[in-house]
Amino acid sequence: MRHTTQQRARRRPVAFVLLAVTVCLLAVSAPALAASSAQPAAASPGATDAAAAADVASPAPADAASPAVAASPIPSTLTCALSKAAVVFGDPVTVSGQLDPAAEGQEVVITIGGVEAGRDLTDATGAYELTFTPQRSGDVVAQLAGDPSVVTAPQALSVKPKVGFSHGTLVPFLPSKVVVKVTPSAYDGVVVVKVVHRGVTVGTYRARVKDGRAVLQIPFRGVDGFTLNVTLPAAAGLAGRSFQAKVGIPAKTLSAGSSGPYVKGMLTGLRRLKFIVPGVGSTFSASVKDSVMAFQKAYRLSRTYVFNTACWRKLDGARLIRPRYANPSTHLEVDKTRQILMVVKAGKPIGIICVSTGATNNTPEGSFHIQQKHSFTTSGFGGILVRTMGFIGNFAIHGYAPVPPYPASHGCIREPIWACYWVFDHSFVGEALSIYH
Repeated sequence: MRHTTQQRARRRPVAFVLLAVTVCLLAVSAPALAASSAQPAAASPGATDAAAAADVASPAPADAASPAVAASPIPSTLTCALSKAAVVFGDPVTVSGQLDPAAEGQEVVITIGGVEAGRDLTDATGAYELTFTPQRSGDVVAQLAGDPSVVTAPQALSVKPKVGFSHGTLVPFLPSKVVVKVTPSAYDGVVVVKVVHRGVTVGTYRARVKDGRAVLQIPFRGVDGFTLNVTLPAAAGLAGRSFQAKVGIPAKTLSAGSSGPYVKGMLTGLRRLKFIVPGVGSTFSASVKDSVMAFQKAYRLSRTYVFNTACWRKLDGARLIRPRYANPSTHLEVDKTRQILMVVKAGKPIGIICVSTGATNNTPEGSFHIQQKHSFTTSGFGGILVRTMGFIGNFAIHGYAPVPPYPASHGCIREPIWACYWVFDHSFVGEALSIYH
Protein backbone atom coordinates (compact mmCIF):
# COMPACT_ATOMS: atom_id res chain seq x y z
CA MET A 1 0.00 0.00 0.00
CA ARG A 2 1.37 3.44 -0.67
CA HIS A 3 1.30 6.04 2.11
CA THR A 4 0.47 9.55 1.43
CA THR A 5 2.63 12.45 2.34
CA GLN A 6 0.26 13.37 5.14
CA GLN A 7 0.38 9.89 6.59
CA ARG A 8 4.18 9.90 6.57
CA ALA A 9 4.12 13.26 8.22
CA ARG A 10 1.86 11.98 10.97
CA ARG A 11 4.08 9.00 11.72
CA ARG A 12 7.41 10.91 12.00
CA PRO A 13 6.69 12.56 15.40
CA VAL A 14 5.92 9.15 16.89
CA ALA A 15 9.36 7.79 15.85
CA PHE A 16 11.15 10.78 17.37
CA VAL A 17 9.24 10.35 20.59
CA LEU A 18 10.22 6.69 20.85
CA LEU A 19 13.90 7.52 20.23
CA ALA A 20 13.88 10.21 22.89
CA VAL A 21 12.30 7.91 25.44
CA THR A 22 14.96 5.26 24.74
CA VAL A 23 17.85 7.77 25.29
CA CYS A 24 16.32 8.92 28.53
CA LEU A 25 15.94 5.39 29.80
CA LEU A 26 19.63 4.73 29.02
CA ALA A 27 20.67 7.89 30.79
CA VAL A 28 18.68 6.95 33.85
CA SER A 29 19.89 3.33 33.83
CA ALA A 30 23.68 4.11 33.91
CA PRO A 31 23.64 6.01 37.24
CA ALA A 32 21.33 3.44 38.67
CA LEU A 33 23.66 0.62 37.73
CA ALA A 34 26.66 2.48 39.14
CA ALA A 35 24.80 3.10 42.38
CA SER A 36 23.68 -0.50 42.46
CA SER A 37 27.32 -1.75 42.18
CA ALA A 38 28.58 0.80 44.71
CA GLN A 39 25.84 -0.02 47.25
CA PRO A 40 24.73 -3.60 46.78
CA ALA A 41 21.25 -4.31 48.03
CA ALA A 42 20.79 -6.70 50.85
CA ALA A 43 20.45 -10.12 49.41
CA SER A 44 20.73 -13.67 50.39
CA PRO A 45 24.12 -14.97 51.52
CA GLY A 46 24.46 -16.97 48.35
CA ALA A 47 23.91 -13.96 46.17
CA THR A 48 26.52 -11.97 48.16
CA ASP A 49 29.18 -14.69 47.81
CA ALA A 50 28.51 -14.91 44.09
CA ALA A 51 28.95 -11.19 43.68
CA ALA A 52 32.21 -11.25 45.70
CA ALA A 53 33.54 -14.09 43.62
CA ALA A 54 32.68 -12.15 40.48
CA ASP A 55 34.64 -9.15 41.79
CA VAL A 56 37.71 -11.29 42.56
CA ALA A 57 37.59 -13.08 39.24
CA SER A 58 37.16 -9.90 37.21
CA PRO A 59 40.20 -7.58 37.50
CA ALA A 60 39.44 -3.89 37.52
CA PRO A 61 39.94 -2.14 34.20
CA ALA A 62 43.09 -0.08 33.74
CA ASP A 63 41.15 3.16 33.88
CA ALA A 64 39.26 2.20 37.03
CA ALA A 65 39.16 4.89 39.68
CA SER A 66 41.49 2.96 42.15
CA PRO A 67 44.55 4.80 43.64
CA ALA A 68 47.95 4.21 41.74
CA VAL A 69 50.87 2.38 43.61
CA ALA A 70 54.20 4.37 43.28
CA ALA A 71 57.20 2.29 42.00
CA SER A 72 60.28 2.13 44.41
CA PRO A 73 63.35 3.99 42.97
CA ILE A 74 66.42 1.85 42.12
CA PRO A 75 69.37 2.88 44.39
CA SER A 76 72.41 4.32 42.62
CA THR A 77 75.84 2.64 42.88
CA LEU A 78 79.26 3.97 41.96
CA THR A 79 82.44 2.06 41.15
CA CYS A 80 86.07 3.17 41.29
CA ALA A 81 89.26 1.68 39.80
CA LEU A 82 92.88 2.89 39.67
CA SER A 83 95.11 2.57 36.62
CA LYS A 84 98.02 1.83 39.01
CA ALA A 85 98.10 0.90 42.67
CA ALA A 86 101.61 2.34 43.10
CA VAL A 87 103.31 5.25 41.33
CA VAL A 88 106.50 7.24 41.63
CA PHE A 89 106.17 10.85 42.73
CA GLY A 90 105.43 12.97 39.67
CA ASP A 91 103.71 10.21 37.70
CA PRO A 92 99.97 10.51 36.93
CA VAL A 93 97.28 8.04 37.92
CA THR A 94 93.83 7.63 36.35
CA VAL A 95 90.66 7.00 38.36
CA SER A 96 87.64 5.66 36.45
CA GLY A 97 84.30 4.14 37.25
CA GLN A 98 80.61 3.81 36.45
CA LEU A 99 77.36 5.21 37.86
CA ASP A 100 74.52 2.73 37.80
CA PRO A 101 71.75 3.38 36.75
CA ALA A 102 73.48 5.45 34.09
CA ALA A 103 72.79 9.15 34.21
CA GLU A 104 74.56 11.81 32.20
CA GLY A 105 76.00 14.98 33.73
CA GLN A 106 76.28 13.71 37.30
CA GLU A 107 79.28 15.21 39.12
CA VAL A 108 81.70 12.75 40.74
CA VAL A 109 84.22 13.99 43.34
CA ILE A 110 87.52 12.09 43.77
CA THR A 111 89.53 12.43 47.00
CA ILE A 112 92.81 10.95 48.20
CA GLY A 113 93.42 10.77 51.91
CA GLY A 114 90.36 12.94 52.42
CA VAL A 115 91.69 15.74 50.18
CA GLU A 116 89.93 16.49 46.91
CA ALA A 117 91.96 15.53 43.85
CA GLY A 118 89.46 16.54 41.16
CA ARG A 119 85.96 16.14 39.69
CA ASP A 120 84.40 14.75 36.54
CA LEU A 121 80.91 14.52 34.99
CA THR A 122 79.42 11.21 33.94
CA ASP A 123 78.73 10.65 30.26
CA ALA A 124 75.60 9.16 28.70
CA THR A 125 76.67 5.68 29.80
CA GLY A 126 77.28 6.80 33.39
CA ALA A 127 81.08 6.54 33.05
CA TYR A 128 83.57 9.02 34.51
CA GLU A 129 87.37 9.33 34.39
CA LEU A 130 89.90 11.61 36.06
CA THR A 131 93.69 11.74 35.66
CA PHE A 132 95.69 13.54 38.33
CA THR A 133 99.20 13.60 39.84
CA PRO A 134 99.14 12.51 43.49
CA GLN A 135 101.42 14.22 45.98
CA ARG A 136 101.29 11.56 48.70
CA SER A 137 99.98 8.09 49.48
CA GLY A 138 96.41 7.54 50.64
CA ASP A 139 93.02 5.94 50.04
CA VAL A 140 91.26 7.07 46.84
CA VAL A 141 87.46 7.46 47.13
CA ALA A 142 84.86 8.53 44.53
CA GLN A 143 81.55 10.08 45.65
CA LEU A 144 78.50 11.45 43.90
CA ALA A 145 78.44 15.18 44.52
CA GLY A 146 75.58 16.15 46.82
CA ASP A 147 74.79 12.58 47.79
CA PRO A 148 77.19 11.22 50.42
CA SER A 149 75.39 7.87 50.37
CA VAL A 150 76.68 7.12 46.85
CA VAL A 151 80.36 6.49 47.58
CA THR A 152 82.92 3.86 46.61
CA ALA A 153 85.05 1.65 48.80
CA PRO A 154 88.55 3.12 49.36
CA GLN A 155 91.29 2.11 46.92
CA ALA A 156 94.82 2.23 48.37
CA LEU A 157 97.30 4.27 46.30
CA SER A 158 101.00 4.14 47.11
CA VAL A 159 103.16 7.09 46.08
CA LYS A 160 106.91 6.41 46.28
CA PRO A 161 109.61 9.08 46.26
CA LYS A 162 111.50 9.69 43.05
CA VAL A 163 115.19 8.89 43.48
CA GLY A 164 118.46 9.49 41.68
CA PHE A 165 121.95 8.17 42.35
CA SER A 166 125.39 9.63 41.70
CA HIS A 167 128.92 9.30 43.04
CA GLY A 168 132.32 10.91 42.85
CA THR A 169 135.57 9.34 41.72
CA LEU A 170 135.82 5.77 42.98
CA VAL A 171 139.21 4.66 44.34
CA PRO A 172 139.84 1.31 46.03
CA PHE A 173 139.87 1.57 49.84
CA LEU A 174 139.26 5.32 49.90
CA PRO A 175 135.96 6.94 50.92
CA SER A 176 133.94 8.10 47.94
CA LYS A 177 131.05 10.56 47.95
CA VAL A 178 127.73 8.93 47.17
CA VAL A 179 124.61 11.06 46.73
CA VAL A 180 121.01 9.82 46.76
CA LYS A 181 118.70 12.50 45.35
CA VAL A 182 115.06 12.40 46.48
CA THR A 183 111.94 14.15 45.16
CA PRO A 184 109.97 15.75 46.74
CA SER A 185 112.39 17.71 48.88
CA ALA A 186 109.96 17.41 51.82
CA TYR A 187 110.98 13.76 52.21
CA ASP A 188 113.16 13.48 55.33
CA GLY A 189 113.69 9.75 55.89
CA VAL A 190 117.01 8.09 56.72
CA VAL A 191 118.55 6.38 53.70
CA VAL A 192 120.27 3.05 54.38
CA VAL A 193 122.91 1.78 51.94
CA LYS A 194 124.25 -1.76 52.20
CA VAL A 195 127.40 -2.42 50.17
CA VAL A 196 127.81 -5.92 48.77
CA HIS A 197 131.14 -7.07 47.32
CA ARG A 198 131.80 -10.56 45.98
CA GLY A 199 128.49 -11.74 47.45
CA VAL A 200 129.22 -10.47 50.97
CA THR A 201 127.79 -7.40 52.71
CA VAL A 202 130.94 -5.42 53.55
CA GLY A 203 129.38 -2.30 55.05
CA THR A 204 126.16 -0.53 56.01
CA TYR A 205 125.89 3.26 55.87
CA ARG A 206 123.11 5.71 56.82
CA ALA A 207 122.31 9.35 56.12
CA ARG A 208 119.18 11.48 56.58
CA VAL A 209 117.73 13.20 53.53
CA LYS A 210 117.97 16.97 53.79
CA ASP A 211 116.77 19.34 51.08
CA GLY A 212 116.28 16.41 48.75
CA ARG A 213 119.76 14.89 49.19
CA ALA A 214 121.36 12.19 51.31
CA VAL A 215 125.17 12.40 51.19
CA LEU A 216 127.26 9.42 52.29
CA GLN A 217 130.98 8.74 52.43
CA ILE A 218 131.46 5.09 51.48
CA PRO A 219 134.84 3.32 51.25
CA PHE A 220 134.85 0.76 48.46
CA ARG A 221 137.37 -1.72 49.83
CA GLY A 222 138.50 -3.53 46.73
CA VAL A 223 138.23 -3.62 42.98
CA ASP A 224 135.75 -4.94 40.40
CA GLY A 225 132.01 -4.82 41.02
CA PHE A 226 130.04 -3.50 44.00
CA THR A 227 126.28 -3.57 44.53
CA LEU A 228 124.59 -0.91 46.62
CA ASN A 229 121.22 -1.90 48.09
CA VAL A 230 119.52 1.40 48.88
CA THR A 231 116.44 1.59 51.11
CA LEU A 232 114.26 4.64 51.76
CA PRO A 233 111.69 4.17 54.54
CA ALA A 234 108.14 5.55 54.45
CA ALA A 235 108.20 9.21 55.48
CA ALA A 236 106.45 12.54 54.86
CA GLY A 237 103.31 10.82 53.57
CA LEU A 238 105.21 8.81 50.97
CA ALA A 239 105.67 5.05 50.79
CA GLY A 240 109.05 3.39 51.26
CA ARG A 241 111.20 2.42 48.32
CA SER A 242 114.23 0.26 47.59
CA PHE A 243 116.55 0.09 44.61
CA GLN A 244 119.94 -1.24 43.57
CA ALA A 245 122.89 0.56 42.10
CA LYS A 246 125.98 -1.12 40.69
CA VAL A 247 129.44 0.38 40.39
CA GLY A 248 132.73 -0.97 39.14
CA ILE A 249 136.28 -0.07 40.17
CA PRO A 250 139.05 -1.25 37.84
CA ALA A 251 142.39 -2.50 39.10
CA LYS A 252 145.40 -0.42 38.08
CA THR A 253 148.94 -1.76 38.08
CA LEU A 254 151.25 0.25 40.35
CA SER A 255 155.04 0.17 40.64
CA ALA A 256 157.89 2.36 41.83
CA GLY A 257 157.34 5.87 40.53
CA SER A 258 153.54 5.60 40.25
CA SER A 259 151.51 8.36 41.86
CA GLY A 260 147.93 9.37 42.42
CA PRO A 261 144.92 8.33 44.49
CA TYR A 262 145.32 4.64 43.65
CA VAL A 263 148.65 4.60 45.51
CA LYS A 264 146.93 6.15 48.51
CA GLY A 265 144.15 3.58 48.28
CA MET A 266 146.68 0.73 48.12
CA LEU A 267 148.54 1.98 51.20
CA THR A 268 145.24 2.38 53.04
CA GLY A 269 144.38 -1.22 52.25
CA LEU A 270 147.79 -2.46 53.37
CA ARG A 271 147.50 -0.59 56.65
CA ARG A 272 144.10 -2.17 57.31
CA LEU A 273 145.83 -5.56 57.19
CA LYS A 274 148.45 -4.32 59.68
CA PHE A 275 151.34 -3.89 57.28
CA ILE A 276 153.66 -1.08 58.29
CA VAL A 277 153.65 1.64 55.61
CA PRO A 278 155.76 4.81 55.38
CA GLY A 279 152.71 7.04 55.69
CA VAL A 280 149.65 7.08 53.45
CA GLY A 281 150.75 9.24 50.59
CA SER A 282 150.20 9.29 46.85
CA THR A 283 153.66 8.30 45.63
CA PHE A 284 155.00 4.79 45.13
CA SER A 285 158.41 5.33 46.74
CA ALA A 286 161.27 2.92 47.55
CA SER A 287 159.86 2.58 51.07
CA VAL A 288 156.45 1.72 49.65
CA LYS A 289 158.16 -1.07 47.73
CA ASP A 290 159.09 -2.66 51.09
CA SER A 291 155.44 -2.55 52.23
CA VAL A 292 154.31 -4.12 48.96
CA MET A 293 156.97 -6.81 49.35
CA ALA A 294 155.81 -7.60 52.90
CA PHE A 295 152.27 -8.04 51.59
CA GLN A 296 153.38 -10.26 48.70
CA LYS A 297 155.47 -12.41 51.03
CA ALA A 298 152.76 -12.72 53.70
CA TYR A 299 150.09 -13.88 51.23
CA ARG A 300 152.47 -15.96 49.10
CA LEU A 301 152.15 -13.84 45.96
CA SER A 302 154.85 -13.30 43.36
CA ARG A 303 157.60 -11.17 44.89
CA THR A 304 157.81 -8.53 42.21
CA TYR A 305 157.40 -5.17 44.00
CA VAL A 306 154.66 -4.53 41.42
CA PHE A 307 151.11 -4.18 42.70
CA ASN A 308 149.00 -5.78 39.97
CA THR A 309 145.43 -7.05 39.59
CA ALA A 310 146.16 -10.23 41.57
CA CYS A 311 147.45 -8.09 44.44
CA TRP A 312 144.36 -5.85 44.39
CA ARG A 313 142.02 -8.83 44.46
CA LYS A 314 143.96 -10.45 47.30
CA LEU A 315 143.97 -7.17 49.19
CA ASP A 316 140.18 -6.80 49.13
CA GLY A 317 139.52 -10.40 50.17
CA ALA A 318 142.43 -11.12 52.50
CA ARG A 319 141.98 -11.96 56.15
CA LEU A 320 144.32 -10.60 58.79
CA ILE A 321 147.46 -12.74 59.13
CA ARG A 322 147.28 -14.97 62.20
CA PRO A 323 150.39 -15.49 64.34
CA ARG A 324 151.53 -19.05 64.81
CA TYR A 325 151.68 -18.77 68.59
CA ALA A 326 149.01 -17.48 70.95
CA ASN A 327 151.23 -17.36 74.06
CA PRO A 328 152.57 -15.21 75.31
CA SER A 329 149.99 -12.79 73.98
CA THR A 330 152.70 -10.15 73.42
CA HIS A 331 155.68 -11.33 71.43
CA LEU A 332 157.61 -11.16 68.17
CA GLU A 333 157.49 -13.77 65.40
CA VAL A 334 159.79 -14.29 62.42
CA ASP A 335 158.60 -16.61 59.64
CA LYS A 336 161.70 -17.61 57.67
CA THR A 337 159.66 -19.22 54.89
CA ARG A 338 157.61 -16.11 54.17
CA GLN A 339 160.45 -13.77 55.24
CA ILE A 340 158.26 -11.57 57.42
CA LEU A 341 158.35 -10.27 60.99
CA MET A 342 155.21 -9.73 63.12
CA VAL A 343 154.82 -7.64 66.24
CA VAL A 344 152.04 -9.37 68.20
CA LYS A 345 149.99 -7.69 70.94
CA ALA A 346 147.03 -9.28 72.71
CA GLY A 347 147.37 -12.28 70.41
CA LYS A 348 147.03 -10.30 67.17
CA PRO A 349 149.62 -8.73 64.88
CA ILE A 350 149.74 -4.95 65.08
CA GLY A 351 152.56 -4.60 62.56
CA ILE A 352 154.04 -6.73 59.77
CA ILE A 353 157.21 -5.96 57.82
CA CYS A 354 159.40 -7.76 55.31
CA VAL A 355 162.76 -9.11 56.46
CA SER A 356 165.71 -11.04 55.11
CA THR A 357 167.24 -13.85 57.18
CA GLY A 358 170.51 -15.78 56.81
CA ALA A 359 171.48 -16.67 53.27
CA THR A 360 172.77 -20.03 54.42
CA ASN A 361 169.69 -20.69 56.54
CA ASN A 362 171.86 -20.12 59.62
CA THR A 363 169.42 -17.85 61.43
CA PRO A 364 168.61 -19.86 64.55
CA GLU A 365 165.08 -21.16 65.07
CA GLY A 366 163.24 -21.60 68.35
CA SER A 367 162.02 -19.53 71.29
CA PHE A 368 164.17 -16.61 72.48
CA HIS A 369 163.93 -13.29 74.28
CA ILE A 370 165.22 -9.86 73.39
CA GLN A 371 168.43 -9.58 75.41
CA GLN A 372 169.50 -6.04 74.60
CA LYS A 373 168.53 -2.98 72.58
CA HIS A 374 170.91 -0.46 70.99
CA SER A 375 170.10 2.48 68.76
CA PHE A 376 173.18 1.84 66.61
CA THR A 377 175.83 -0.87 66.49
CA THR A 378 178.57 -1.91 64.15
CA SER A 379 179.03 -5.26 62.48
CA GLY A 380 182.14 -7.34 62.10
CA PHE A 381 181.12 -7.60 58.46
CA GLY A 382 181.11 -3.85 58.13
CA GLY A 383 178.42 -1.21 58.13
CA ILE A 384 176.21 0.43 60.73
CA LEU A 385 173.36 -1.59 62.16
CA VAL A 386 170.34 0.55 63.04
CA ARG A 387 168.11 -0.12 66.04
CA THR A 388 169.71 -3.40 67.00
CA MET A 389 167.91 -5.91 69.22
CA GLY A 390 170.09 -8.90 70.14
CA PHE A 391 168.42 -12.18 71.03
CA ILE A 392 171.22 -14.77 71.23
CA GLY A 393 175.00 -14.54 70.78
CA ASN A 394 175.82 -12.28 67.85
CA PHE A 395 172.39 -12.73 66.27
CA ALA A 396 170.11 -9.73 66.25
CA ILE A 397 167.22 -7.99 64.59
CA HIS A 398 168.29 -4.69 63.03
CA GLY A 399 167.80 -2.23 60.25
CA TYR A 400 170.00 -2.64 57.19
CA ALA A 401 170.03 -1.97 53.48
CA PRO A 402 169.30 -3.72 51.32
CA VAL A 403 166.46 -6.07 52.33
CA PRO A 404 165.88 -8.25 49.26
CA PRO A 405 162.90 -10.62 48.76
CA TYR A 406 165.04 -13.63 49.73
CA PRO A 407 167.39 -14.68 52.57
CA ALA A 408 170.61 -12.64 52.14
CA SER A 409 172.07 -11.80 55.56
CA HIS A 410 175.02 -13.30 57.43
CA GLY A 411 172.54 -14.71 59.96
CA CYS A 412 170.86 -11.68 61.51
CA ILE A 413 167.34 -10.62 60.68
CA ARG A 414 167.46 -7.56 58.42
CA GLU A 415 164.67 -4.97 58.47
CA PRO A 416 164.15 -2.01 56.13
CA ILE A 417 165.78 0.94 57.88
CA TRP A 418 162.66 3.12 57.73
CA ALA A 419 160.60 0.28 59.37
CA CYS A 420 163.11 -0.77 62.03
CA TYR A 421 162.39 2.35 64.08
CA TRP A 422 158.75 1.34 64.49
CA VAL A 423 159.62 -2.23 65.54
CA PHE A 424 162.25 -1.00 67.98
CA ASP A 425 159.76 1.40 69.63
CA HIS A 426 157.12 -1.35 69.98
CA SER A 427 159.43 -3.96 71.54
CA PHE A 428 161.13 -4.27 74.91
CA VAL A 429 164.01 -6.09 76.56
CA GLY A 430 162.79 -9.48 77.75
CA GLU A 431 160.10 -9.74 75.07
CA ALA A 432 159.53 -13.26 73.69
CA LEU A 433 160.69 -14.02 70.15
CA SER A 434 159.73 -17.06 68.07
CA ILE A 435 161.62 -17.92 64.89
CA TYR A 436 160.38 -20.72 62.63
CA HIS A 437 160.11 -21.78 59.03
